[in-house]
Amino acid sequence: MITSFLLGIFFTILGVSRRKRNFLYKFFIVLGIILILFAVYLARPH
Repeated sequence: MITSFLLGIFFTILGVSRRKRNFLYKFFIVLGIILILFAVYLARPH
């Protein structure tokens, strides 16, 4: 859960910082948001 959250933050920041230089920035932003949402889903009480 923590790893997914940290990777999500990393990929989102990476995508935002490279949005002017690289065409894959959308992929990194979407991947980061998916990982953050997955971490939030795992953190919910079941």
